Amino acid sequence: MTHLLRRPVLLEVALFLAALSLRLPGLDVFLTADEPKAWFGRSIQFLAALAQGDWAATFDSPAPGVTTMWSGALGLLLEYLRQGLPGGDLPAFLAHVPFDPLSPSILPLIRLPIVLVTALAAPLTYRWGRSFLGQPGAVLAALLLAFDPFLLALSRVLGHDALVAVFMWLSVVAFLCAIQTDRFDRRFLLGSGLLAGLAFLTKYPSLVLGVFVGLTLLAVRVSWRQSARQVAGAWVADMLVWGAAAGLIFVVLWPAMWIDPLGRVIAIVSDAVRASGSPHPKGSFFIGQPVPDPGAGFYALVALFRTTPLVWLGWLLAAMSLISRRWQGDAGEGRRRWQRAALILLAYALLYGLLVTFGGKKQDRYILPAIPALVALAALGYAQLSSLVRRAALRWGVWVGVIALQAVVVLPHWPYYFTYYNPVLGGGPAAVQTLMVGWGEGLDRAAAWLNDLPNAVDLRVVSWYSTTFEPFFKGQAIYKLEEEKISRSPKPGLAADYVVLYVNQVQRELPSAGALQFFRASTPAFTVTLHGIDYAWIYPSVAMPHVFAGDLRLVGQAELLGYDLRNGDGQPVTSIEPDTVAYLTLYWEWQGKSSDDPIRVSLVDEAGKTRGWGNHIRTEAPL
Repeated sequence: MTHLLRRPVLLEVALFLAALSLRLPGLDVFLTADEPKAWFGRSIQFLAALAQGDWAATFDSPAPGVTTMWSGALGLLLEYLRQGLPGGDLPAFLAHVPFDPLSPSILPLIRLPIVLVTALAAPLTYRWGRSFLGQPGAVLAALLLAFDPFLLALSRVLGHDALVAVFMWLSVVAFLCAIQTDRFDRRFLLGSGLLAGLAFLTKYPSLVLGVFVGLTLLAVRVSWRQSARQVAGAWVADMLVWGAAAGLIFVVLWPAMWIDPLGRVIAIVSDAVRASGSPHPKGSFFIGQPVPDPGAGFYALVALFRTTPLVWLGWLLAAMSLISRRWQGDAGEGRRRWQRAALILLAYALLYGLLVTFGGKKQDRYILPAIPALVALAALGYAQLSSLVRRAALRWGVWVGVIALQAVVVLPHWPYYFTYYNPVLGGGPAAVQTLMVGWGEGLDRAAAWLNDLPNAVDLRVVSWYSTTFEPFFKGQAIYKLEEEKISRSPKPGLAADYVVLYVNQVQRELPSAGALQFFRASTPAFTVTLHGIDYAWIYPSVAMPHVFAGDLRLVGQAELLGYDLRNGDGQPVTSIEPDTVAYLTLYWEWQGKSSDDPIRVSLVDEAGKTRGWGNHIRTEAPL
């Protein structure tokens, strides 16, 4: 290790390879909910638009997700090359890419660009972080970042969360390099702006970087004891450099901005305003119950669950270093630089945390951009501890021990890094009782179990997150019947041979508490369990042959979902002959009618004449 420290380039290569080796294996194991039709579909459209010069079509989402679409497009180009340029030209190839359902075989190359970009975060953190983290702190921050379970999980999928987190973090690191000396280094300020532009192209909450950089620059300029006029002039010049760099990247890398810049900016701002007050349309789950919005404490709890005990200990050491003189390490300028870096990192994490807390729609992954700064704070704490150790061998022991323990905690979760939750808080079992869990991991295991059944290809199966289940299943995956979706109605589940219930579906009681009660009244045929979390349950269903499209409701009482008609021998029929025996099974969902006020059913012919009456329907086994 000492030899590597003397050769920074070799250390940077080693850090990159370490981060890459954690991310590359098993990229085709499972899908997440937003990948198939959201980002994979948008990437196909984006690349087709580029190939045809249709710049307006490069706008699809006000997220805006441009770097995500660039990543997916590069992955598609790699797949196109791997297949030997089939189809005659690129648009023809894109028109026949296996999209719905997506083929898992193309996932490794589709996800590869994001894997490479996020793996670069480790060596760049070390290279630029040495100026304010110090050599030990920069090494530890890079390695802890490479091994961070939450970043690991999100950097192995086609999505914008890992990209925005890395671009924002590297922008902050470059910015901190720029302000380390009185002779302001505008080269790093320029680099920070360019990286901020990439972050803005990825996800609009990153715009908070402008507020963070502006306020921090002002505080730094004031601390240099310059006149008010000098401070104002320098601050304006600095922000112009930073903002121009960010704006340049934003325009150059998004062709839609070339033809309608004002329209695109208005769309982003409008969506940001809408999202800030709108909870998730399917609701959320927090501390034991389904809720529309988890509230103010959500992201603080997510950060605690998603970080590791080693990071917690690093925070404690950093706090002790800030408070106690004995723990403050080097005196003078070195100590002040360390303190300033720690406080700025903390301010950045808190500012971003406050921003997403005010948003109505909350998902655990939205806090990811704050995680690198929190990891770097922990690295500073360990670096301060090692500075108190006089013997070099013991200092190396501290660093190696931290990384080794981090690896022991994180690596067993491969390839499902999403299953990591801090064991100090109770791990996965405690997380299921506290936070909304699951983004598609585990549905591949459910599909594998069903594929082993003798008649798998003939099975009709309904699954939550159908687009992440279907690519791995041999039979027919049902997402909706007519316009009846499993997210809103139990009808598709009743029409299937099997139903796969998913953990966050059960947490949020979707499509309804009654539907879940009906299916969960029996013992599941199979349960998918990953690291102590039951992710999915497979239940045999009733294969209801006739589903009523639309609503057939007794308002406030019950809804008729469908029926099954059989003759006296138990065979399905579509009509009943006179003087024959038939069995009609009706499927109702009770929606408020009390059990002591049953429904009575009568049969009415086409002329409106009542031909018979049935027994009372009671609620002993309600759906």
